[in-house]
Amino acid sequence: MIRKASEQVEEPKLNIRGGVGPARGVDLLRAGEMEGILSLGRTTLEPGSTIGEHAHPNTEDLYLILEGRGTGVLDGERFPVGPGDLFIVKAGGSHGLINDSDGPLTFLGVLTRSYEKG
Repeated sequence: MIRKASEQVEEPKLNIRGGVGPARGVDLLRAGEMEGILSLGRTTLEPGSTIGEHAHPNTEDLYLILEGRGTGVLDGERFPVGPGDLFIVKAGGSHGLINDSDGPLTFLGVLTRSYEKG
């Protein structure tokens, strides 16, 4: 599969996962396009926007900060994030993201299914 940047459509988003404010995002991969990946997307939160803290009972999610600064939330703990930082919520945990800066905050999100340990 090849997906050119010129084919990627950025769409407006609002109040992601119970958060507040405007954002925009690009779906880079969707379920079924790559084994184990439920979605892969690039999202930009505008200043003051948030992704509400939400649970992942059966999935895992990775946020990789590409540009900008903000505050990550992982299982209730808040911490500063900036370019190159990443954090992962494991199945059973929760996470969110806050753009409390004066500029945009862009990150890559990778949602995977959780596998039973056997």
